Amino acid sequence: MNIMSVNTKIIAIIAGEDSGDLLGADLIMGLRELNPQLEFIGVGGDKMVKAGFNLICSNKEFAIMGISEVIKKLPKLLKLRKNIVTKISASEPDLFIGIDAPDLNFPIEKKLKKQGIKIIHYVSPSIWAWRPKRAVKISKLTDLVMTLFPFEPQYYQKQGGNAVFVGHPLAQNISLKIDKKQAKEQLKLDSSNPVLALLPGSRTNELKAHTEIFIQTALQLKKQEAKLQIISANTNQQKRDYILTIAKENNLDILMFDDATQVLKAANLALLASGTVALEAMLCKTPMVVGYKISPITYGIVKTFNMMLLPYYSLPNVIKGDFIVAEVLQKDMTVTNLTQEMTLLFDEEKQNQLIKEFTQLHKSLLNPNNNAAKVVMEFLNE
Repeated sequence: MNIMSVNTKIIAIIAGEDSGDLLGADLIMGLRELNPQLEFIGVGGDKMVKAGFNLICSNKEFAIMGISEVIKKLPKLLKLRKNIVTKISASEPDLFIGIDAPDLNFPIEKKLKKQGIKIIHYVSPSIWAWRPKRAVKISKLTDLVMTLFPFEPQYYQKQGGNAVFVGHPLAQNISLKIDKKQAKEQLKLDSSNPVLALLPGSRTNELKAHTEIFIQTALQLKKQEAKLQIISANTNQQKRDYILTIAKENNLDILMFDDATQVLKAANLALLASGTVALEAMLCKTPMVVGYKISPITYGIVKTFNMMLLPYYSLPNVIKGDFIVAEVLQKDMTVTNLTQEMTLLFDEEKQNQLIKEFTQLHKSLLNPNNNAAKVVMEFLNE
């Protein structure tokens, strides 16, 4: 029996990652304020479910990254994707929204568009960083692309596509000015001593690649600043336990929380993996070093085929269009190199300079007149 009423508009959404779950939950809540009758179905995470989302399956099924990692699980992923398309089609949605996760969403968008379903893709892939010709393909796949960054719509418009900058929900939800002392007190930390956030990633393969090196770096930093408080976060209990286990093996005292944003608000410094968390650190005005390792196979393909157009990959640098935070990649990501870059951030003048830069970048991501929920409602009502 169909649980949707005859007059209800149905929006199918697929958010394949934790960052997409955050965006999806924010979008669902915004849309419910504009139209409480809307129903939502698809793939997402805990935050979307809490916002009133009907799950076909959890996005945890897709929490892998890198070409070699995907190949191992390909048969299972293809079967799962087919099942998702079948269930979305059966719900006869008025609109499909694919949030980020292009490898998952683009094939699904292609199938659904052939069925006459309207398609919005929310979060542009990094076409400004690598494979810019994807703008042509994406413009054919979609009826609209909603971008998080103000420089992105032009890439689609040049190809005859339809794209609009909607602002970044994180930029809207995090204050321009952060009270670090208050944030420390909320987490019951000593507000008079510095705090270092270690955020090695949300995916299992990221945790395995980064956690031990990050923790050993923190140990080196504690030798320089004995009162340094070490904190970390992950939404998943099993992954929090993994970080705690590695910390214990290395005799490092670390406090775990489940909210990365709260952790970054309280932190004076951060050592983190690339991704949305680097953007969160910027918005929380937390000076950072970005360390990242992907599988040698994936990295080799990217390098061999010259896929990277920009010399940097972390979001603060991309938004700025220049290096403002240090990036330590692949073989260079050693305890020695990370410690060296982190030590530079102990300088108060350097911290203040970065906080000033981060505040300006934060302002550039705000677009109060054109948020995602408003754009989706206007599209639905056309």
